[in-house]
Amino acid sequence: MSKVIKEHGIGISVKRNKKRLFIEISMMGKLTHEDYKLFVPIIDKALKEIKGMEVDLLVDMRQFTGWELLAGWDDMKFGIKHRNSFDKMAIIGSKKWEELSVNMMKHLMKGKAKFFKNREKALQWLLY
Repeated sequence: MSKVIKEHGIGISVKRNKKRLFIEISMMGKLTHEDYKLFVPIIDKALKEIKGMEVDLLVDMRQFTGWELLAGWDDMKFGIKHRNSFDKMAIIGSKKWEELSVNMMKHLMKGKAKFFKNREKALQWLLY
């Protein structure tokens, strides 16, 4: 008898050069409140320490399956708090609701947001 392990979490990569901060977030499985308690302070700290730099965000949702209730609330709070923090935001996913969410959200933020099904195209758009 094999036991199924349900993996979940948020992977974060923060890269910086003289003019730009690049943050990549990978969402996997069904996210929990504890996932957000770990991830949000890292992003908050990175954004607090930069002044006058462009900030781009790549969110990979291809392995994302949803949120627990409190984590959904955490995600909404994060989105509201940082809606003007990013110059460009690329969301990679495969579901129609993800694409529709990006199209609705992009009108509520100062920067540009775009949905992609392909990581390479998302990176190309972000970096050029």
